[in-house]
Amino acid sequence: VLGQGQRPAWLISQPDIGGVKLHNPEYASWPREKRIAEAKKLLSEAGYNETHPLVFNLLYNTSESHQRIAIAASSMWKKNLGVEAKLQNQEWKTMLDAMHTHNFDAVRYAWIADYDDAATFLNNFRTGDSENTSQYSNPAYDEALRNAAKASDTTARGKFYQQAEDLLGQDVPAIPVYHYVRTHLVKPWVGGFMSDKLGYYYTKDMYIKKH
Repeated sequence: VLGQGQRPAWLISQPDIGGVKLHNPEYASWPREKRIAEAKKLLSEAGYNETHPLVFNLLYNTSESHQRIAIAASSMWKKNLGVEAKLQNQEWKTMLDAMHTHNFDAVRYAWIADYDDAATFLNNFRTGDSENTSQYSNPAYDEALRNAAKASDTTARGKFYQQAEDLLGQDVPAIPVYHYVRTHLVKPWVGGFMSDKLGYYYTKDMYIKKH
């Protein structure tokens, strides 16, 4: 849909952020048919069916790429599950107002890391956090993040971040779609063109190869 090599996402965090190794939920390895069957089962348990389909508004900020994703997602939901997603686009600031006043059914949103640690993503789902526009609240999740903040090493911190991701995978206050990538055309004789994990490039590291 986007054509830039974006990586499919199963986690809220980047999988290897901050030196930890986070694992995808079990259903990430399921074949597509099994995931669709499970989705139908959950919809049925929630009282939705062909005569009473799930209908909701999907809000996204005005952008050609966001529109393509919204159209693709709504088409897949309709075809495979009978779910009707009505698309609604707004300018960025208007959409933010709708999010922070909780005036939406589902909304397309993204987060770019401020620092190299999973907390930059996961803190957005803490109870009472100003960025927690989903209003998600789970005491076990909050406890996992508190324990991660107190952990003395990367291994211990990763364990608590995994607990937090597992809870998000079970409760699904948000649906991960993809991780951002950056694409560049670089001459083969340019060396040292490597970014850090936040996507910054430093000219002091670059050099010209003999050619």
